Amino acid sequence: MGIQLGGTVVPGGPPQQQATLAALALRSGHVVPLHELMSAVWGEAAPGSAVMILRTYVWRLRKILESGGRDPQVLASVNDGYRLAVPPASVDAFRAEQLAADAARAREAGRYDEGAALLAEAVGLWRGEPLAGVPGPFAEQQRSRLSELRRQLLEERFALDILLGRHTQVIPELTAFIGEQPLRERPYGFLMRALYAAGRQGDALAVFGTAREVLAAELGLDPGPELRTLRQRILAGDAELVTPAPAASPSTRDETADAQGTGPAPLPRPAQLPADIADFSGRAETLSALCEALTDQERTALAVATVSGMGGIGKSALALRVAHRVKEEFPDGQLYADLRGTGADAADPGAVLASFLSALGVARQEVPGSVEDRARLFRTVLDGRRVLLLLDDARDTAQVKPLLPGAVHCAVVVTSRAHLSGVPSGTHVQLTEFSPTEALSLLRHIVGAQRVDQEETAAVALAGACAHLPLAVRIVAARLAARPGWTVAYLLARLADERRRLSELRADDLAVSAVFELGYRQLTAPQAMVFRSLAPVAWPSIGLPAAAAALGLGEPETETLLEALVDAALLESPEAGRYRYHELGRDFALHLPHPETDPSDADFAVERRLLTHLLRMAAEAFQRMVPGDPVHSTISVVSGEPAEHRLATLAQARAWVVTEFDCALHAVQLLVARGDGAEPELLTVAADLLVALSSFGHDVPYGQMALTARALARLSAQHGNHRAAGRAHFICGNAALQATQLTQARAESERAAEACRRAGDRAILQQAYNDLGVIAQFEQRYDDAADHFDQALALARELGNRSGGLTTTLNAALARIRGGRADEALPACDEALSALRAMADHHGIAHALCVRGQALHELDRLPEALADYTQCLDVCEAERIPGRRAQALYRYAETLNALGRVEPALDAAARAVAYFRTVPDRDRDRGYALLIHARIAAGAGHHGQALAHSREALEVFTRAGLPEAAQARLLVDATGVMAVQGRGVRPTPA
Repeated sequence: MGIQLGGTVVPGGPPQQQATLAALALRSGHVVPLHELMSAVWGEAAPGSAVMILRTYVWRLRKILESGGRDPQVLASVNDGYRLAVPPASVDAFRAEQLAADAARAREAGRYDEGAALLAEAVGLWRGEPLAGVPGPFAEQQRSRLSELRRQLLEERFALDILLGRHTQVIPELTAFIGEQPLRERPYGFLMRALYAAGRQGDALAVFGTAREVLAAELGLDPGPELRTLRQRILAGDAELVTPAPAASPSTRDETADAQGTGPAPLPRPAQLPADIADFSGRAETLSALCEALTDQERTALAVATVSGMGGIGKSALALRVAHRVKEEFPDGQLYADLRGTGADAADPGAVLASFLSALGVARQEVPGSVEDRARLFRTVLDGRRVLLLLDDARDTAQVKPLLPGAVHCAVVVTSRAHLSGVPSGTHVQLTEFSPTEALSLLRHIVGAQRVDQEETAAVALAGACAHLPLAVRIVAARLAARPGWTVAYLLARLADERRRLSELRADDLAVSAVFELGYRQLTAPQAMVFRSLAPVAWPSIGLPAAAAALGLGEPETETLLEALVDAALLESPEAGRYRYHELGRDFALHLPHPETDPSDADFAVERRLLTHLLRMAAEAFQRMVPGDPVHSTISVVSGEPAEHRLATLAQARAWVVTEFDCALHAVQLLVARGDGAEPELLTVAADLLVALSSFGHDVPYGQMALTARALARLSAQHGNHRAAGRAHFICGNAALQATQLTQARAESERAAEACRRAGDRAILQQAYNDLGVIAQFEQRYDDAADHFDQALALARELGNRSGGLTTTLNAALARIRGGRADEALPACDEALSALRAMADHHGIAHALCVRGQALHELDRLPEALADYTQCLDVCEAERIPGRRAQALYRYAETLNALGRVEPALDAAARAVAYFRTVPDRDRDRGYALLIHARIAAGAGHHGQALAHSREALEVFTRAGLPEAAQARLLVDATGVMAVQGRGVRPTPA
């Protein structure tokens, strides 16, 4: 095993180093993971230092390459393995296989001399035993395979020598070959024919006798029917055994036929489609649509169907199934070409045309030289014929256009990763991942329905771990089918580690990583940089402005690069200006080596730029949601965003937050994942980003944000960043409060207050005190609530937060009302109402009127309370504030009932109940509305309705963990007794 450098063959080094070279060379162009190299060299007996030894071998091999003037990076490190990037023809084994294929085509075309020469060249590549002295199970397997390949090539060459009449020359070589391989029947037949043609009939018959004796002695068998028939022909003196079979061109055959008066020979009918895939699954609607388009009898132009999509998505499988489904509609044949568009050696259209013309009966010497002339002749030959073409893996429009027929009755199916917009396609299909049902169906086809159904839950999860990519599903299915002892759950567990997932998605010559690698190799350096750099941050997707900011590039340049990646099927664009990775494509990108010395520096820079951009935008959105809030002035915004990105309205701000929320949250999670390596100043940026987003709590999954905030709070505390910790704890407390998880809300809000006091963060401290007041009020600790609200109010006044201060004033008033101090609350309500009217803050006015009405009700000034509620309802109606209106309705009903106006009270309470049943996250208000309606109904003698509503209120308060559940339970007990007594039935004793 050696490396040829110039005219010299350099030894490959020690035996195990040669074994490493063999494993890489015989999979050249593909990544060979370290675990596969270890198996190839040592099998199951790999030493503990195997990885270190392999790296040493690779280093030495690179030195050998470098000494011969070759780039040592021809042997490149990729992910967790190595790839030897050399042309296939530079590996003797591959060269021999290519020569054999060329020889087969030459023989099929009747070019026997050329075929024999090609086979002789192929056999000449063997220099003794293949991989002699190279250890390891891989080398042993390849030794057997390559030795058998040589024997087959020799037999094919013997066959051509016999056809060409080289009987005398081939006899010595055949005799020697039979001596080496006495159990192969075919060479005995060749030797019998050669001897008979050379006039040695007796020797030919003696060879048959020898064959019979050897086969009987060694295998207990008689010679096969072919050998026995040949013996009979020799005994009969068959003259055809002596006559050579020279090649004849199509033109010569036609002339001969004409001379004999039989007319021209029939045109060849090529049938080049590869075999259909037996376990094809899914794509039923797409398959039907493509078949209909190709067989439409009323079409007036060439039918062209294009199928595009990322690598591994199943384009070729679908196209092949379509072609086999419709081929009977094209009686003049089928042509097939692998255009190798994703490889480094894309097929030349001229060469493909030459092959097609030959298959259609055009003599080789009649094929024109230029691509244009070949294309014109191709269209001419197909005119009036019904032929189907399958052009697989096209690179671009320029490669496909010369291969299109002009005949309307022909049809073409083209597959390509990119959408070939320049190809005149009547039907285009952009394939996406399998649906879960389709993925499960493919698993059943390959693994077996019984085995999959026994672990259906794990099978569904396994398809999900493959991101429903058809190639990945096929690979895991093949691995399970080959390993009956493995459970589905076991393979699922192996895929759970995302760092190993791509290594696991490999079976024989199928590998998901190879699909992405082909596309990645074709990228320019800037495109490759973008593909690598955005992978960590672009989850689940990323907008163009955010991507440009993260990369530190202008938007036009970024868009050009991203669209190029979409064209290469390495990115998807679900909508204009938005981009995302396929899940497995992202795994591939994350494992790519960075050209920088320290890849973490590059990732840090991308994350830093992205977080800063997201904070700028979120700060603008925050200002639109809560204008004038002092928190905005404390956000660590570095500089303003360019004018074209500004969020001019609240609707634009809300749309931006909803769109970018997941990406923003992921950016914070990436920072948290760095742990001790996180930059302290970025912790502040991340905390400010979450605070800005929290103002849109009803538009985003607030609970999900709280989980990230909790991790950020812990990390910030470890770094001693009290400001970031306080803000993160505030998010956690506020989210728990929204979910009425009061114990957790109180603990987190107290931590937030403590950290904010230490950091001097008064803006968030005010918010924390306000939340502590709301929590205490919910827990019916009304004096504590009033104290917290008073602290928040003092800070609001210090900060000049007039709007926030008025809200806190009303919160404090409500706490005093519920704590039996309504007389203290009323002056505060009057003061707040006057200020809010001066500000024309209609939402605030409605709130103040509702709180003032509750104070007046508690002071038994019922007509005045009713008047305030009526004003509140009018404001809410005019300004369309439905939530506050429903709150006012159940309080209004309470006062109406106290005034003895029962029927209007029932109606108002019922309307409040109806509203809160339709609105999520308003459990407390729904419970109050139900409780008040139940009380009024019970007093009016509607005991059944009262019991139903009090039970529902109990369920709502209990689920929310609110202390009002005790009031609801008392009412349930009371109304239950009244309902039973009203029916004249004594209640069952408890």
